[in-house]
Amino acid sequence: MKDKPLVSIVTPSYNQGRFIEDTILSVKNQDYPNIEHIIVDGNSTDNTLDILKKYEGTYNMRWISEPDEGQSDAVNKGFRMAKGEIIGWLNSDDVYFTKDVISYVVKEFSKSEADVIYGDHVTINENNLILKIRHIVPWFSYARLLRVDFICQPSTLSRRTVIQKYQLDIDLDLPMDYEFWLRIAKDDMKFKYVHRILSADRRHTTAKTISRWEEMKADTRKIQEEYGQKFNIRYHFLRQFDNILFALLKICGVKKIIELYLHSEKQNLAFPAKFDSLLKAVLRQLFYL
Repeated sequence: MKDKPLVSIVTPSYNQGRFIEDTILSVKNQDYPNIEHIIVDGNSTDNTLDILKKYEGTYNMRWISEPDEGQSDAVNKGFRMAKGEIIGWLNSDDVYFTKDVISYVVKEFSKSEADVIYGDHVTINENNLILKIRHIVPWFSYARLLRVDFICQPSTLSRRTVIQKYQLDIDLDLPMDYEFWLRIAKDDMKFKYVHRILSADRRHTTAKTISRWEEMKADTRKIQEEYGQKFNIRYHFLRQFDNILFALLKICGVKKIIELYLHSEKQNLAFPAKFDSLLKAVLRQLFYL
């Protein structure tokens, strides 16, 4: 498929049996014809392997299950196994948003010299209820990225050349994606934002970014310091500006959340999303953190 380059999706997995089926379906349901899905499991003890065996052979998915040194190590294993020209990293509790996400991203790469493409995302809960839409700053800035991680990992795909040159830091267990973005951006890899929802990022109580939030903040600050961020008056002033910008983007998301709720059957969703009242959805969009 010369005009349809292979896209590799890497999914690290460990004891996420209650979510991984949705992750699998969001890849399996893609309308793009040339995808390989690589699932690297860390020797799960729940029902994960039963689900992997259920879908084995139903689409171009291959998996391994063995002890590893953590999530970063699992992702690096998947990167090494990947054969695609375009690489995505989708955790086992996240999903791609619509069935045409990969088709869309491939077209964007074909029109651009970008090394990395990233887009918007929605936040969902453990029951697939859409909580809010998160629009991303529509232009890339390394200085802003150094102040705050505004890139959503499951809404990011890269060219193969990126993973051939870089791997995740296996000594990091929390903001490993943030450090990865900083490292490749500092090396002048080109980032391109697309104004489109690419993924749904799941919030649940067992997610590391929630259950270990204070540790996450401390590790993030340490990484920022290592990359040269100075926490001076200028930094705090610019962070307030960032917060105003993010608040405006949150308000802009109200229009999209209304469209999504009123025309959900037309959204071509790749996973079984749930919706409640439109009023609740709008209030969450405005006030949910």
